[in-house]
Amino acid sequence: MANCRSTLVHRQRGCRRRSRRVDSNSYIGLTMELPIWIDRAPNLRRDPGVQTRDTDNVPAQASFDRRSFLRAAAMLTAAIPLTGGLLSSCTGGNGIGSSTSGDEEPEPVDSMDDEEESPDSTPEPELTGEFAEAAFGGDLRIALIDEPPTFDIHQTTTSTTAFVSWHIFEALFTWDADLSVMPEIPEEYTVSEDGLVYRFILRSDMLFHDGEPLTANDVVASIERWGRLVGLGQSLLESVDRFVVEDERTFEIHLTEPFGSLPVALARQNQGCAIYPAWVIEEDGDDPIQTLIGTGPYRFVEHRPDQHVLLERFEVYTPAPGEVDGYGGPKHRFLDQLIFIAVSDEASRVAGLQAGDYDYLESVSPDQIEELEHTSDVVVELDSACCYPNLVINQRSHLMQNHQVRRAVQLALDHEPVLQAGYGDGYYRLDPSLIMAETPWHTRAGEESYNVHDMEQASQLLSDAGYDGTPVRFMVTQAYRDLYNSSVVIAQQLEDVGFEIDMQVMDWATLSDRRNDPDIWDLYLTLATFRPDPIMRNLTCEATGWWCDDEKEELLHLVQVEGNFNERYAIWEEIQRMFYDQVPRIKLGDTFPVLARSPRIQNFPRTTQLQPAFWNSWLSGDDTPPPSDGASAHKR
Repeated sequence: MANCRSTLVHRQRGCRRRSRRVDSNSYIGLTMELPIWIDRAPNLRRDPGVQTRDTDNVPAQASFDRRSFLRAAAMLTAAIPLTGGLLSSCTGGNGIGSSTSGDEEPEPVDSMDDEEESPDSTPEPELTGEFAEAAFGGDLRIALIDEPPTFDIHQTTTSTTAFVSWHIFEALFTWDADLSVMPEIPEEYTVSEDGLVYRFILRSDMLFHDGEPLTANDVVASIERWGRLVGLGQSLLESVDRFVVEDERTFEIHLTEPFGSLPVALARQNQGCAIYPAWVIEEDGDDPIQTLIGTGPYRFVEHRPDQHVLLERFEVYTPAPGEVDGYGGPKHRFLDQLIFIAVSDEASRVAGLQAGDYDYLESVSPDQIEELEHTSDVVVELDSACCYPNLVINQRSHLMQNHQVRRAVQLALDHEPVLQAGYGDGYYRLDPSLIMAETPWHTRAGEESYNVHDMEQASQLLSDAGYDGTPVRFMVTQAYRDLYNSSVVIAQQLEDVGFEIDMQVMDWATLSDRRNDPDIWDLYLTLATFRPDPIMRNLTCEATGWWCDDEKEELLHLVQVEGNFNERYAIWEEIQRMFYDQVPRIKLGDTFPVLARSPRIQNFPRTTQLQPAFWNSWLSGDDTPPPSDGASAHKR
């Protein structure tokens, strides 16, 4: 890749050219002392159910200035482990309900009560344009299909985790309204002429929820951890020579070879590279993060299983400069709280929306549309294509290791009735492409093996493979009604060609956990969500289903490191052909989701095709005063 160019300086408001080249030998990695404020409150994690501090353990000469005091106070409300009794006052007007315990819980410490003593931050500018009528205040209640299996974005591809946790955490890059990558945490970044050095300067106004400033060490620690846990991250780290930290705001990534898709790899996505404090990573290592501290516009308060996940406005969050553009630009956090409530039964979710108990439903099947459209206080909309159901095949199971058996599954399926059962007429389209038609990456490569539906040939392949009637362990969930209905039809079609099917019904959290064990399942149906770039389509050997092929892995590497679009597109077409030849999964078709919400949600986020982000939304009819960060908006 000798595609040399002048160094590009990418900024929050765009990019411009410079002739200066980054000298990869100009900087020496510094060993920096991490600002771990928890050292100043040594017993903070001793009892996660009580916010106490043993002053006897504080050095006699210790003294805090006002800013230090407020940071420590912020730590008391933010750095609360998930594994203990989480603190909340659930009485009064927060809309959550009373505490279920026999004892009254202590009030969370509020370090932001005094407007004049808040940590230094740049106040939001006067809001105009689309935000001129925005109203601060109110709680948004969101009905999820199930409990998130974890809030650690590095640990799972589950959309429910991404939906909740990307309100808490942020990434180096995000997506604009046209699904092009743009900086989120960096104030600017540069790329050397040879493509081997990426230099980042972080925004100076970013604080974690414990009051500590974001530093280069936090970002590097997060990239390294993500690179150990995630296939895409592992691929990136294979091309990394070293990280160089120049100062608290500046660091470099030195590569051994160009990695043209590096910004895409480090952008917001399911199982993306969320940025955590370095001290949290040091404590939890590669285990699921227990202390949920990010830099996002909302901070984690508590998770009460089978009740709710509660996030609240981070008062001293400083929005990015510029204009809102998709996920990018300023995040104004008009809402007081985001309350995520797991409701696995779809009928209950729909009834709750109709009754005003919920403001937004994570998932609605088309067969609920008629019911919802007859409700005056509900808005129902059809969104653009967001995802596709695909049947995941476990290539480590004894049965599905056989290519003839996998090919028999592929030939047995008639996609039309499967999609009709799950989504209904008008809510899907047949398309073989693994990247949707709304992107430049759409291709029909391999379509000769898509939706063939040859039952006779499928039965013959089973016979040739020596299939002996071993039950196919098919994991299904009723949390997503569309997936369940489609799974029932799939099971019948497989039985029609000679398979014995063992349908194992479970909740989504259980399925998400069980799919990591290759010894206990053969098939499950899931949704592959919208991806703007092929490197985000997780097809590595480590991905669930374990499609391991040396040639495919090399092609995946090439599509990651190559910078030229035409070259990348040709490589991606070959990968898709291999997908249809080797049958690691079966794509059924693209689906158009139904969005159901309360009409009181204003500025509903429909500018992207990933999970909604509610930081720039507000509620109508709320008279709550604006937050004390200098922001100005119309109050209803």
